[in-house]
Amino acid sequence: MKRQIYSVIMAGGKGTRFWPLSRSQRPKQLLKLLSSKSLIGETASRTLSISGRRRTLVVTVAEQLEAMRKELPTLARENFLAEPEGKNTAPCIGLAAISGSRPAGTES
Repeated sequence: MKRQIYSVIMAGGKGTRFWPLSRSQRPKQLLKLLSSKSLIGETASRTLSISGRRRTLVVTVAEQLEAMRKELPTLARENFLAEPEGKNTAPCIGLAAISGSRPAGTES
């Protein structure tokens, strides 16, 4: 059985540690601190080389979903997963694991 590697980018925090730079409508993932790319853009650049576009999942909260899609336009809509409400790391990884286990052909 061929092993499939997925990258999961957890991008649902409110960014309270970066206050006042980040707010609920401008979460830390969208900040440009290291380069001209946002933090999530920097992360996606690194993970795409490991797992590729088809197997890179971005988990965020519903209120930030459209902003994340806009920030990462090269990823298909199906690669973005929205939690109705952020509930920390374990549920985020669980959601990605369930989504990543879909039969071939049902993902982008």
